[in-house]
Amino acid sequence: MNVFYAVLLLVLATIVANTIYPYFPLIPQAFYQIFAGAILSLVPLYHHFVLEPEVFMLLIIAPLMFYDGRNADGKELRRNVGSVLSMAVILAVLTVILMGYLSHAMIASIPLALAFALAAIVTPTDAVAVSSITTNMAVPERVMGMLERESLFNDASGLVAFNLALAAFTTGHFSVGDGIKHFLVVFLGGLLIGLILGIVAVWARVYLVQSGKDSASVIVPYDVLVPFLIYLAAEHAELSGILAVVAAGLIYSASNNQLRLSSTQLQLVSRSTWSIITSVLNGFVFVLLGVSLPTVWVNIQQDHNKSLPTYLLLAVTLYLVMLALRYLWIRFDWALIHSEKANLRKNALVGALSGVHGTITLAMAFSLPLTFNGASFPFRNTMIFIAAVVIILSLLVPTVVLPFVLPNKTLPVDPATALKERKALVAYATDRLAQESTAEPATTQAVIEILNSQATNQRPDKKKMQTILNQATQVEVETVQAFADDGTIPQSFAARYVRLLVIKSQMNSNNPFVNISIWVRFVWHRVAHALTHRAIHGLTRNRRRDKRIAQQRQQLQQRPHTAEQQAAQERRIALQKERGQRRPRNQRIDQQRRENFYKIEAGVYANVIDFLTKIASVDNQTEVNTVRNYYNARHRRMNTKQDDSQQNELFIQAFQFEYTYVREQRNAHKLSPALAEELYQQISTDQMLYMQEIAATD
Repeated sequence: MNVFYAVLLLVLATIVANTIYPYFPLIPQAFYQIFAGAILSLVPLYHHFVLEPEVFMLLIIAPLMFYDGRNADGKELRRNVGSVLSMAVILAVLTVILMGYLSHAMIASIPLALAFALAAIVTPTDAVAVSSITTNMAVPERVMGMLERESLFNDASGLVAFNLALAAFTTGHFSVGDGIKHFLVVFLGGLLIGLILGIVAVWARVYLVQSGKDSASVIVPYDVLVPFLIYLAAEHAELSGILAVVAAGLIYSASNNQLRLSSTQLQLVSRSTWSIITSVLNGFVFVLLGVSLPTVWVNIQQDHNKSLPTYLLLAVTLYLVMLALRYLWIRFDWALIHSEKANLRKNALVGALSGVHGTITLAMAFSLPLTFNGASFPFRNTMIFIAAVVIILSLLVPTVVLPFVLPNKTLPVDPATALKERKALVAYATDRLAQESTAEPATTQAVIEILNSQATNQRPDKKKMQTILNQATQVEVETVQAFADDGTIPQSFAARYVRLLVIKSQMNSNNPFVNISIWVRFVWHRVAHALTHRAIHGLTRNRRRDKRIAQQRQQLQQRPHTAEQQAAQERRIALQKERGQRRPRNQRIDQQRRENFYKIEAGVYANVIDFLTKIASVDNQTEVNTVRNYYNARHRRMNTKQDDSQQNELFIQAFQFEYTYVREQRNAHKLSPALAEELYQQISTDQMLYMQEIAATD
């Protein structure tokens, strides 16, 4: 259970960090995740927390690298093979060698083999971490493409060099010739086995789809398991598991046309699943860094308290030397990205600063063995600490410097404009639907409610919403007054209904004068109506009854009658008086009350929805929708009948209205081609998801 709780808390910390990030996006997301992990380290469960290195590589790194390979552009990769080899192999190997000797020279107590292992740890770059830093900055396309391609393969270069260095340390033997041979075997062998197993995996997936086993419950788990199986197979063969999963991901990328021969729903579910998995795993790594840092810090203080400044100096030196090396490599175009001379210096600076270290660096640091010859692995905490400082520096420096170097990103479509047009589009469709629909009002409003919920995720303005709700309540009162005036419902029932409205309004409003105003208006209306009614009709009900009884007695006296007839007449008169004074509760009266309530509900709902439709605009759409949803929910409780076929037809009609809006606005040159295309895609996605939902329920 401890393992379950540990993983659960790590996931929760990742979610919390990702939730806070949008509120303060100037700070990179990774820092929030590291901070969340540091707070989590205070939990006793994470004191001296250690994650098994093999488990870390298998469960976190394998799926991340497979996903990166799967999303890589195969054509771009083939066109830039020279750049990939230059950055991910040649520069990576040179960096490991140079950083290894530099580390050993600065701290002679670290064995040369472990110095090379440390250099291999801090060499790989992370394009995902770069993207989190440069979200709102326009990174040159050539530089960003180079970084993405480099991060695919320099991870494997670093890992192979790391394993060679560890093997040299644990065995005490190292040969340059054998090392190069082993590097090529592991590197190329990993690629080969990944390509073969990737082809097999694609064939098996296509077979499952063609044989009718293309449900999301089969294909999605299959896709998720593929990187784990391929990684395990490659590692079992003592080849590079990371390169194997990257190669398999590239096969998936090259086979996109075959993989698309499946249902749209399956493709959407698969993409969403992978997006969630990779987002959580990337955050998971930095949370783990935050969790582990306090323990590493305490261990270093206990073991090498006087060496802390030296370790910090080494970390800063390693980062600065790698920064300079990357700058020179790109500046002299050894990276083969063929920058224009005018942009060469800027691209070199951006490319150097964007050499951010993240997931793989931390993964290799954690994958250092826990023990060696029955004792703790030497310098493990030191190497993790230095790697962590390099990661933080590589995140912090570009966060501060790049905004002064790069311009803000100009999006083809302004998000605020797109949101405004999206709301206008839905408002147009719902207005047309409300005017032209022949379906039941409740069914129409249910469709409008769902469409409005897809238009925006903004929170309603409380003051605006309260004003609209008070106006809707006044519409209710006026409707009840009209029903009481024309005799549709009894006056007593109308008064009772308005009292309930006042109570509801009192719970929803902070202004007591609103409630007093509603009640005063109703009472004054009833008094005025009663006076008018008396002036028109003369006597009240009791007086009419007394007059009727008097007439009956007069008629009886005017014609001959017996004592028995006189007694019977008196009994009838007494009964009439008793009925006027006391009306016993019975089922018939209860039924009448229910009917009166349903009459009021139907009339109120129709008038309120009509009022909301009239006042709705793009500016108050969110608030109107909130009030409309309240009345829809209340009406559904009263009216449980719902025609699904009518609702489906209304959705299709609404989507057509949305397409019409975009087409009309585009023809009037009120929408740019890019914005029109984005709106079309949103409508198509909504329609596709709804049609899939209909198919699933049939």
